[in-house]
Amino acid sequence: MEERKKTKDRAIKALNQELEGNETAFRSYLNSDLFLQVVATNNVWMGIAVSFLVSLIGCLGLFGLSGSFAGRPAISYVPSELVYYLLLLVNLPHLLLLYYFTQNAAKFQAITRIRWYYANLMVNAILSGITIYSTQIGSSFLFETVLIMIAICCLPYYHKWYGFFLVFLSFSSTMLVLMEARIRLAWQDQYDIFLFYLICQVIIILRRRWFRQSSWYNYVVNETSGQLFLRSRTDELTGLANRMALREDFPNYLRQNLGIAMIDLDDFKYFNDHYGHAYGDLVLQNLGQFLMDNVANHHVHCYRYGGDEALIIATATEENDFVEQLLLVQWNYARMNKNLESPATLSIGYCTGIVDSEEELRKAIKQADASLYQAKKQGKNKVLGQTFQEQAEQENNK
Repeated sequence: MEERKKTKDRAIKALNQELEGNETAFRSYLNSDLFLQVVATNNVWMGIAVSFLVSLIGCLGLFGLSGSFAGRPAISYVPSELVYYLLLLVNLPHLLLLYYFTQNAAKFQAITRIRWYYANLMVNAILSGITIYSTQIGSSFLFETVLIMIAICCLPYYHKWYGFFLVFLSFSSTMLVLMEARIRLAWQDQYDIFLFYLICQVIIILRRRWFRQSSWYNYVVNETSGQLFLRSRTDELTGLANRMALREDFPNYLRQNLGIAMIDLDDFKYFNDHYGHAYGDLVLQNLGQFLMDNVANHHVHCYRYGGDEALIIATATEENDFVEQLLLVQWNYARMNKNLESPATLSIGYCTGIVDSEEELRKAIKQADASLYQAKKQGKNKVLGQTFQEQAEQENNK
């Protein structure tokens, strides 16, 4: 009984630690530049939607006023056309600006795009109340106000109190216009206005919470997918790319100057048999780390080809430069191992040239492997090879 209680307590403690770690990671993500970029991208597109809706209200309003079916204005001393022109004047240029942001996002910091967008929302929040001046007799005073505020509240993401401030601006604008125009509302309408803006604030809070959580989940899924993809391409023992990665990378190596080298550990079988497989695995791990630290870069890619063999493929290289690099790799590895009871030398076979197809690339790798065999046959610790074109000519002359 006591043991079961201890097991349960340990499980609860481990769960709490995991939840605490996840919460810390979540908070860190929300404070990161990556999340700021996500917010900026979302708000630019949502900003386009809001500005388009408000512009549409302006266009339809002007169209309705120009028709024979237009009613008389409920507030006659402010031209209804002026309200709709204001909506268009504010939002049409903003639509162009936001579109420019989508095409040139890299030129602007995320916080800059967010601030531009928020400034437009502040103006639209004020205009939502001013639309009361465009009301016609027999129409609802607050219909266009409601439409604009629904778009403002439901679509974007707001940091902290920003959303509350927009609701406050719209509410203040609405109440000031109602008081200035001396429009008397029934107590039920007053109650509805207060309730509407309260709902707006609740929507912003819920939208903010949903956006943060969904953005975090997408981030976790993408990170996990990236890690799984990387693990699927990586040899577990050496840390080098594996054969599957090599097959996937084949198209990247076509029609350019390549240097292909097959590397083999000299006397690896002897040391593996006499010191055990654990020691052999350690030697392979050291080789993988050595290649990653001293060889691999943007133009040179290293793979574990099988057993104690590693494959190097270098792009944009000439034969002389590639051979010099291989000799340096061989010398550095021997120097690193000279005081250890482990294979201290490498045999290397190489092939250089241009391949036009994946089939030719496979032949070039086989040619490098054949040169490796000749290097080991000639006494090990050798670097031998030739160009792919030379090998093709030899085969044609047979």
